[in-house]
Amino acid sequence: MRRMRKIYVYIIFLFTANVLASCNHAVSPSEYVKYVEKAQNGLRINKQFKGVEYSLQYEPVAYCVMMEKRSFNIPHDEFKEEYNRFSGMEHYVLRIDKSKMDSLVNKLGDTSTYKKGITEYFDFKIQKDIALIKGQDTIPCSICQFDGNTGISEYYTFSLGFFDKSGKEVSTNKSELEDRVIEFENKTLNTGKINLVVTGKDIKNIPVLKTM
Repeated sequence: MRRMRKIYVYIIFLFTANVLASCNHAVSPSEYVKYVEKAQNGLRINKQFKGVEYSLQYEPVAYCVMMEKRSFNIPHDEFKEEYNRFSGMEHYVLRIDKSKMDSLVNKLGDTSTYKKGITEYFDFKIQKDIALIKGQDTIPCSICQFDGNTGISEYYTFSLGFFDKSGKEVSTNKSELEDRVIEFENKTLNTGKINLVVTGKDIKNIPVLKTM
């Protein structure tokens, strides 16, 4: 009986070790990007709220570097320099389904007036209506860049960045990471606040990027 118990404990140990290894194994740059963008891994969130579809992409710093350079083959020194430039902030991309939001706007009446207001809102005012909730802290949006090239796009797209209240980066190095909640109140439609959640567990499970 005791021997069987030892075997059972050993099997559990091996299984746990394999799971942990699979979550933290090093992957190539292309594999890393695919992992971050795959919805099943929890870093890309999609949610419908009050008739509008929203999506949120959590962007690790290494991912930001590769998206900025549009390359999987970046020299080590160049990668390090870009990595340091993006460090010190948590990065996200928020997308709002354009056709569904425009469809609701069209029902409001004077569409030309509303659409002008939406453009002004997205260009200058939306940032103050976006926050990152992490534990007990509500962190204002430090950077909100609107992609103005939405004419042929399916989405209104915003690049977001967050510092904590002390001006330091929002840490992702703790053994137990807190969930990240992006809170947005769409004041152009007055539909209330939407919360998009990226769990700390899913952030912690991001694989290691192979050294360039």
